[in-house]
Amino acid sequence: MNQRDLIEQLLDGMDEIRPIALAARPDDLELRATTRDMIAALEDIKRAPAIPAPTYAWLCHLTSKLLDAEHGALLKPTADGLIPDTAQQALSQHIEQRQMLLMQALQDIPATHFLLDQSSEMIGNKANSDTPLQAKAKHLVQLLRDHLQHDTDLKNEIQQLIEAFNPSLSALSSLLEQAGEDSPELKQAQQILAQKLPDNIEDARALLESAHHSILQAGTKLVSASAKLTETIQVQVEKLSTLSSKLEQAESEARNDPLTGLANRRALAEYLKELGQKGFCFLVIDIDHFKNINDTHGHDVGDEILQQLAIILQTNIRNTDLASRIGGEEFCIIFAAASVDISLKLADKLRLSIETHTFKTQQGPLNITVSIGLAEHIVGQPSSHTFKAADKALYQSKRNGRNQVTIIPTA
Repeated sequence: MNQRDLIEQLLDGMDEIRPIALAARPDDLELRATTRDMIAALEDIKRAPAIPAPTYAWLCHLTSKLLDAEHGALLKPTADGLIPDTAQQALSQHIEQRQMLLMQALQDIPATHFLLDQSSEMIGNKANSDTPLQAKAKHLVQLLRDHLQHDTDLKNEIQQLIEAFNPSLSALSSLLEQAGEDSPELKQAQQILAQKLPDNIEDARALLESAHHSILQAGTKLVSASAKLTETIQVQVEKLSTLSSKLEQAESEARNDPLTGLANRRALAEYLKELGQKGFCFLVIDIDHFKNINDTHGHDVGDEILQQLAIILQTNIRNTDLASRIGGEEFCIIFAAASVDISLKLADKLRLSIETHTFKTQQGPLNITVSIGLAEHIVGQPSSHTFKAADKALYQSKRNGRNQVTIIPTA
């Protein structure tokens, strides 16, 4: 038996046990509220989306491959199933750092082109502007080779050129390290250029040729690393955008009842917290004989009635009020900054609207009534006291024949 079937079995059991328990202790309001909360909790569990843990772990593992070890670990959710804000910020900063690294690389490559052009122009002529980086380096080496063959005094000038070129090699080495690429070739070129050139022209030419070959290999790695980094950043940004959208959707679903679209218990608690010390009136609304509707016409028809009732509630409240589904066939409304007299008129108008409305279902038109309990919140008291008073008033409406509004003073 799967989880949904088990919960359905528990709900059926509660439907049978609750009337027996309430009949045995009809005046026990705590028992009434507790059993209603148990049914609501079971229904919430039944409706809650279940994402298999192996699937979520697989997605996190797949995404973490795009990050380094430190930031990949931040994808692990907390106990509430969400990624903390601090972890999201760290991931965003990580992506920004990689973007900056790529931008720096794109800036240094033109600088290297410029340096090769200037160096070539110093001892001969520079290559065409559209010549690739590797070809420009070869062109410079050829100029150096030709110059060494014709003038041994060029050695001092070459030494100065090497000293000017070394900072660029250091910058390229740093970029490759940050991009996660090891470049022993570039280190070898730096070591060669750090040596004093020998007096023998052929020996000097061999050293420069070796350094040139190492620089070309390092340049190829830099181009490859830049392209790889660009692709990785694009994929990571897309993944993070998808995760952000899913988090926003999950946050919305966490505050709204999935069947009716009304606020759920969490959103209700947040709304009451926002009201603070402001006055309000609390309505608890329960559909009369709703179990008979489900038993006679099926739960799909019951769901249709709940959805249409939610629309009636939403259209009969003010912008400052809040309509919420708190479980099963039970709803509540907060009339913010409204007196008892005004709230009573609004509640009775709402009751009459429901009584005279024809609900369209797949089994044909149906009519229902509701019982309503009303209580005024006393500033300074916990909102739970107001809820209990309204629930007690609702129970009184049921005992007095249903389809009515009852007010009980808040204790």
